[in-house]
Amino acid sequence: MIISFKNLIILITISSLIVSQDFEDIDIRLSNLEFEKVQLPLEQLHSKYPQNTDILLRLTITHHYLSESAMKKSLDKKNASKAFEYIEKAYDIEPNNPNILKWYVITLGKTVEEDTIRNQIEQSKNIQSIALKVIDLLPDDEFCYSIMGQWHYKLADLGRASRRLASILFSEPPKGSFEEAQYFFEKSLEYNSDYIGTYYWLGKTYLKLNKEQKAIDLFKVGVTLDRPFKREERAYQGMKSYLDKL
Repeated sequence: MIISFKNLIILITISSLIVSQDFEDIDIRLSNLEFEKVQLPLEQLHSKYPQNTDILLRLTITHHYLSESAMKKSLDKKNASKAFEYIEKAYDIEPNNPNILKWYVITLGKTVEEDTIRNQIEQSKNIQSIALKVIDLLPDDEFCYSIMGQWHYKLADLGRASRRLASILFSEPPKGSFEEAQYFFEKSLEYNSDYIGTYYWLGKTYLKLNKEQKAIDLFKVGVTLDRPFKREERAYQGMKSYLDKL
């Protein structure tokens, strides 16, 4: 098992005794990142229990990581859409379940990250609202701290044209800051020091704040961490490229 992803996969409460026995093997495979092997049994369970949110959560996780590991862009997009489809169903059933909210914001962010700037800005307040709610409900969960860090970083880093668009879309446009990004990334790192993406984003934030040595120190640790998916490989390459230029 890759420790970096432990909290992304395991933090699900089994609420249904009907299917809890079926989850034993599925959760072992999820923990071992064997997503292809759990897709069919989860779909079979879903056909029997279409309103069971524990099944819907696991289907969301499965398709999210099938998307993250897909080599073809079409499969990436297809699985990202399926992940969001399943979590929307779960949200309709349990809109206040913190784990459902967490995966809702994860998959929503995934579906819009390569969308138009307009749509990304339009969704930004929704992402912010849900992520902050999850932080209140799951204060020890590192992932939504990371989401909020990226939210602040990307908004703070918008170009002039995108800022003008934001002012057109909103009477009060969402505003990010690198200082707030630093706070959220440092909180994420505090709760999980094994995830390469946090080192990458926090290091980039330090560079924006003219804290180069802190960024270098983070990058030197970050390049030693696991990178099982495309996103983590990009983080590794970004840090390595910066270090190689020193």
